[in-house]
Amino acid sequence: MTSRQSGAMSSEARRFIEQAAAIQDVDPRDARSLGYTARILTIATLPHRAQPGDHYERQNGGYRLIVQTVPGAGLPFGSYPRLLLSWLSTEIVRTRSRELELGRSMAQFLDQLGLSRSGGRGCVANAGAPARSAGTIWRLRGQIARLFGARFILQNLIAEGEGIEILPIGDRVQLWAGEEGVSGRGFPSAVRVSEPFFEHVLRGPVPVDLRALRALKRSPLALDLYTWLTYRAFVQRNGGRAAAAVPWPALQAQFGADYPLGSRGLADFKKAFHLAYRRVQIVYPAAQLDDLGHSLAVLASAPHIRARRFATDV
Repeated sequence: MTSRQSGAMSSEARRFIEQAAAIQDVDPRDARSLGYTARILTIATLPHRAQPGDHYERQNGGYRLIVQTVPGAGLPFGSYPRLLLSWLSTEIVRTRSRELELGRSMAQFLDQLGLSRSGGRGCVANAGAPARSAGTIWRLRGQIARLFGARFILQNLIAEGEGIEILPIGDRVQLWAGEEGVSGRGFPSAVRVSEPFFEHVLRGPVPVDLRALRALKRSPLALDLYTWLTYRAFVQRNGGRAAAAVPWPALQAQFGADYPLGSRGLADFKKAFHLAYRRVQIVYPAAQLDDLGHSLAVLASAPHIRARRFATDV
């Protein structure tokens, strides 16, 4: 590692600590950073990296999440779809509308998501292929297209008669065109979310601190874990449960999109999970877990967002 690389890492780590300190010092409502995400992301997660094919599944106990996309379009993966789903959910709760405006330029929208701007036009990976260099703007465009070309199918395997919820994300997306879209000289971009996704979000939006999502954006697993722990803390507090133990293989089935089954894959997943948890704890210190070896105890924790009309108080 060169001294320049070391300095860059130190600068990044310092910025992360500063972000975490700001989160602890200022309530998200006062910081205008109270947001939401879709409950479906607390049940099962999207791929962390590019996946082959147009079909993807994750299971969490009695629930199965299936993601299907247009053949050849590629599955959504990484941090960007997670940030996009949170932005969509926040705007749905805020506006109570299916018609959402992304802004006059891609650069403006990047700012809303807390992403830095770079415009390189390298090619993002198609299914199964390694990604070549691409700027933030073009990577985000690609993930918007993948997300809006996908539909989520949530199966409740323990419900009487097996419940199925089909959630296409959007009915229409109009993205900025060419250089005008980058500079803001063109027309605003807009999306229309589907009626099923709109209703899914409003039935049970999961409150999150948008500053935490931005701080954790480099790790899809950390984003997933933060969202899940925020939701679990709220559910445990309302249900009066002190703790819940989840077997490690079940956690791998829910979160471990990139880890093969078997003892080696499970060991690698546990290592990555603990690293992600350490990052989450910096922005959400109240989140408490205990590794019991064969399972993980989710201890009673204070919710990261204080309860106060979650569904309306943006």
